[in-house]
Amino acid sequence: MRGAGQRAEVNEGRGFQIHDPIQRLLLMAKREIVSGIYAQALLLREIIMKTKQKKLGGLGLLALLFIALPGMVYAYEEIVVKDGATIRGTVKVEGKLPKLPPLQITKYKEVCKDVPNESLIVGPAQGLRYAVVTLEGVGKGKPVEKETVHELDNLKCRFSPHVQAASVGQFVMIKNSDPILHTAHALFTNEQPQFNVGLYPGRVTRKPLVAAGIVKIRCEVHPWMTAYIVVTEHPYHAISDLYGEYELADVPPGVYQLKVWHESLGTQDKRIEVKPAVAQKVDFTFTTSPGVKK
Repeated sequence: MRGAGQRAEVNEGRGFQIHDPIQRLLLMAKREIVSGIYAQALLLREIIMKTKQKKLGGLGLLALLFIALPGMVYAYEEIVVKDGATIRGTVKVEGKLPKLPPLQITKYKEVCKDVPNESLIVGPAQGLRYAVVTLEGVGKGKPVEKETVHELDNLKCRFSPHVQAASVGQFVMIKNSDPILHTAHALFTNEQPQFNVGLYPGRVTRKPLVAAGIVKIRCEVHPWMTAYIVVTEHPYHAISDLYGEYELADVPPGVYQLKVWHESLGTQDKRIEVKPAVAQKVDFTFTTSPGVKK
């Protein structure tokens, strides 16, 4: 028995043709899971839920698919990388460094003491901390470690760590080690479903990362608290340390764009050619200017 609006017919040589849009999406999601593309399956599930909750008609459903499908067209292919190369280098800052204003701590001052401003951290030899280096245009390479869970803690009224890099299909585990209430409101610029969770002391929650892009996370209770997660389709990303150093390993040969992003200084990219089993050095230098904004 099929409910109203859930029709199917058999066409010679084609099998069942499902006309109900929800059933078609469910079938697509199942196929995505079977093929191992977990992230797209999660995204389809979100679309289905929104469609059901909002009771969208055909045009509304098509609009959601128009938003979602571009992210589903690209699929990173996992392979065994032979003669993989290594890219390493430094990210530095030159010029006069701006004096960062202290964070405006307006609540729970007995707990929120000495919260650092981490929007621009410069270490020895002008090395830039928390710059995210990503390889652009890589369609296949080493596998993504799907079991990896990235931890984001609310600790002493700051998100720790301040910046992370992750791959589509991985999870972020958010917890609250403080004795006060926090929230984690994730803001996305693409089709990744947003979330805003309340975190009472000791609470732990887990959220999937299903689309590439830059995620900004803020606490609605304490507006000075921010963090970033840069999500890529692949595992070729790195975060610079206090010396500004980074490294990407097992890179397949090819021509790519190497991109660096920093929350305060913006982005840079360089075209590189990666040769088999070769280690190459690629450095970046940002120039500071007055009034730099995030």
